Amino acid sequence: MYSSYTLFQAGHVKTAREQREEDIRAGELAADFGRLWRSLAPGRPRGFRGAPEIEMLTEAGTACSGPCGGPGAMCR
Repeated sequence: MYSSYTLFQAGHVKTAREQREEDIRAGELAADFGRLWRSLAPGRPRGFRGAPEIEMLTEAGTACSGPCGGPGAMCR
């Protein structure tokens, strides 16, 4: 069974529409798995926004005054 399907795939060139539809289905499936994973994960998921450095900056505000106010500067 597997080898006949592999031969079919090798002989069948996908059109742009078929490839786009397959990509959309794969993206939707990945999004569904992501939502499922986040719903099953214990506690709050820690991503980029959850990093302690980001939380520290947002508590004090993001605007800096004085000489440290350049782009990417971390004020204290």
